[in-house]
Amino acid sequence: MDFFYSKNIEGKNIILNKNEMIHCVRSLRKKINDFIYVSDGNGVCYYCKIIKIESETCRLQIVKKDKIEKKIKIHLFISPTKNHKRIEWMLEKLVEVGIYRITFLICKNSIRKTVNLDRLNKIALSAMKQTQNCFLPTIDDCLSFNDAFRLIETNEKYIAHLCYDNIPFLSNSIKGDENKCIFIGPEGDFSRDEVSYALKKGFVEVSLGHSRLRTETSG
Repeated sequence: MDFFYSKNIEGKNIILNKNEMIHCVRSLRKKINDFIYVSDGNGVCYYCKIIKIESETCRLQIVKKDKIEKKIKIHLFISPTKNHKRIEWMLEKLVEVGIYRITFLICKNSIRKTVNLDRLNKIALSAMKQTQNCFLPTIDDCLSFNDAFRLIETNEKYIAHLCYDNIPFLSNSIKGDENKCIFIGPEGDFSRDEVSYALKKGFVEVSLGHSRLRTETSG
């Protein structure tokens, strides 16, 4: 079944915008009385019938509604990689596994300090539709390391780094069913001062394994 996205929901009807309409009607040749699935990106999936096709929109009638609850919300804070293509690859995989939110960190050792947010949002939407995942993550633009702490909404907080050895593995440190956030640094890792600052803010330092991973793989 074909899968689309819309937040324009009016009672028993959903409106597909121009881009989604073009994909639905012109690319996939859907017509009036055909059935499709639509998600609002917040865990709700609608089974709909096409009832009206216009020049720039498509009106749907909701037949069935299913709500999926996300038990654990993961907020990833990560420094953008020098190569933007690697960020895009990472984002696709994060959407596929159901990430809740992504915030890009600018750290002392960060090389890239900007991201193409419009493109990343389009890639995230495409990945959500391709995998028929009903959750579209929030993607935050680049923030300085210190400013990022104001976005944290959970008590379960981890920072992965390579500043020294004998750090417990994340898999051994993870707790129960609480929401979680994790900080991943740039190619040059977090500085010791950044790690110390996070620990003072209640973070738990963790290792992601014995191998030295690329930033996007860590994410």
